[in-house]
Amino acid sequence: MISTRIGAAISAVVRAVLSAVVNAVVRAAFGAVAAAVAAVVLVSACSTASGSTDSPGSHAAASSLTTQTALQGVSLAATARNQPSAAVRQAADRKITPVNHCAHNGYPQQVIVSIRHQHAWMCAHRKLVYSTAVTTGMLSASTKTPTGNYRIQARVRNTVLTLSTGATYAVKFWIPFDAPLYGFHDSSWQHFPYGSAKYKTHGSHGCIHLSLEAMRFLYRWSVRTTHVHIA
Repeated sequence: MISTRIGAAISAVVRAVLSAVVNAVVRAAFGAVAAAVAAVVLVSACSTASGSTDSPGSHAAASSLTTQTALQGVSLAATARNQPSAAVRQAADRKITPVNHCAHNGYPQQVIVSIRHQHAWMCAHRKLVYSTAVTTGMLSASTKTPTGNYRIQARVRNTVLTLSTGATYAVKFWIPFDAPLYGFHDSSWQHFPYGSAKYKTHGSHGCIHLSLEAMRFLYRWSVRTTHVHIA
């Protein structure tokens, strides 16, 4: 009788522990693996309860086996939780190749400007040497930046640009490609980010604004006759 009671007590404790483990496994596990583990643990617990009249040795063996099964279930659930999904693995394996805007450049040097993307790429043959956001002309007939193919005509330091309205702008660098009206220059007075869509209403009067750092690079890198493509 004492052995039977001890066995029953052990079974009760095991069932309580297993119940807690099963709940944790079900919450943490993902998909069919966790469900299968939980089912195995529950079946083992029921088998232990139905054999409560067996000897203490049988109860101990059953308890050990059930506990081991539960621990294996927890381990499997943790492994499943830490494994990335198939979609995540496929995304990680997929190589994302950035677009090379210089891939079709056939010139020793060319500056490619995209009005749509408000960006410029400086190419040495098919190699990208510098990439930067820009600000082009406001979208009106008299201020929009002209499109087409040009060449750099000069490289000037510390000058003052004068508009037809008489307004003046001091710049550190002035690199015209369609003199005297259009060119690249810095714009210390601009108070919104280069690359911003605000260029449509607050952009230049047709020139292409670059940051001081980008203008410094363009001044040092380019030469007269460097090709310019604007689209």
